[in-house]
Amino acid sequence: MEVLTLGEKIRLKRKEKNLTLKELAGDKVTSGQISLVESGKANPSIELLQYIAEKLDTDIEYFLESEEKQASRICEFYCNICESAIISEDFLKAIEAIEKGAFYADKYNLNYYKAKFEYFYAKIEYKRDNLQAAQLHCLYANSLFLKTDSIDDIIKTFLLLGQISFSMGAINTALNYFIQADSMLNRDEYVNEKLKANIMYNIAKCYDKLGDIKQAISFANIAKDKLSILEDKKKYGEILMLLSLSYAKENNLNKALKYAEMAREVFESFESDNEIVEIEMSLGNIFSKIGNFEESFEHLNKALKLKNKKDSNFYDILFSYSENYIKIKDYDKALEFVNKIFDEFGENSLYRIKCYKLFYEIYDEKNDYNNAEKILLEAIKYLEALDLKKELAGFYTILGRFYMKVNERELALNYLDKGLQIYKELGIIL
Repeated sequence: MEVLTLGEKIRLKRKEKNLTLKELAGDKVTSGQISLVESGKANPSIELLQYIAEKLDTDIEYFLESEEKQASRICEFYCNICESAIISEDFLKAIEAIEKGAFYADKYNLNYYKAKFEYFYAKIEYKRDNLQAAQLHCLYANSLFLKTDSIDDIIKTFLLLGQISFSMGAINTALNYFIQADSMLNRDEYVNEKLKANIMYNIAKCYDKLGDIKQAISFANIAKDKLSILEDKKKYGEILMLLSLSYAKENNLNKALKYAEMAREVFESFESDNEIVEIEMSLGNIFSKIGNFEESFEHLNKALKLKNKKDSNFYDILFSYSENYIKIKDYDKALEFVNKIFDEFGENSLYRIKCYKLFYEIYDEKNDYNNAEKILLEAIKYLEALDLKKELAGFYTILGRFYMKVNERELALNYLDKGLQIYKELGIIL
């Protein structure tokens, strides 16, 4: 695709009709005059242009369309290709479309399309988990959209900035972006129910992460009411799941179970295995809290059958198994599951640390103090090597309490003090 000058358009149409310069000129003008128009050395009058359009059987609007208008149409074409490619996660094709479209957006200074292509770059980097690059592209897109006053696009960039910030762990920043998105949505009574539901869902997620469960439930319910009348089943299922988890944190287990079951029905209607796994895990954990371990194991078994071994959630399910066995005092079974995770996924520091905690809990419950001490010292050595200070402070504190329990007062005070000092350095306590 390319932008054509007026002369190039006339020449292209003339050749399509297999006409010579003389044949196109006819009795109205000379072939030389037509040649000058085609080469861009002369501009035709509106009467001559009308004559040429009639001779070439073409609407005069085609010839009158400016280069900027053509560039805009080309940019829109590449935007559509890019969006489709991002949805199918064909990022190379998406980037190729962005580069081609951005050429015309830059050449003709089309700020709206410059912003669109920056936004698409941001979405690609976000999906690739390159969060800082995604944030930079999205901030630039947002600044350009603000100049064009494109409300729908401004809201979408605030929404994406919030999602990027949430993924970076900057929850308060994410919440601020989502609130700005909602503020723009409410401006001039602008209506987009799908965007509104999405914003409410993300605000609920932020409050849930910040521990403000009442606010999380409040915004989740707003999103639920809106999504229930929209066709976005996946998002509706996700908000039901968030409500379930929020009620579980409040220990309102009846409502937690109710919304988890509703979410499962939604996801089963379009056979979304990943989401069903999450729900079965959640149900397993809720039934464990109630003390119904038979039901808990049943749901965890369902999740395990659906989950691929390469996925991290596979190990989360095994953790839930081991925690259940600890609660019912089947310590050998619990150890079997923790050892399985440690052997297969011990390279991941997050899972290794969780294994150390469960190992200690099991040995402590069994009154096996030798192994309890040994596992805590091994964990501390591992964390000191990685310089994971917050986690290290936690294990110093656990070891201090352990030594207090076995009447090793001097060692207890030493490790408790080490933990305290790190917490002070990190600003966690004054």
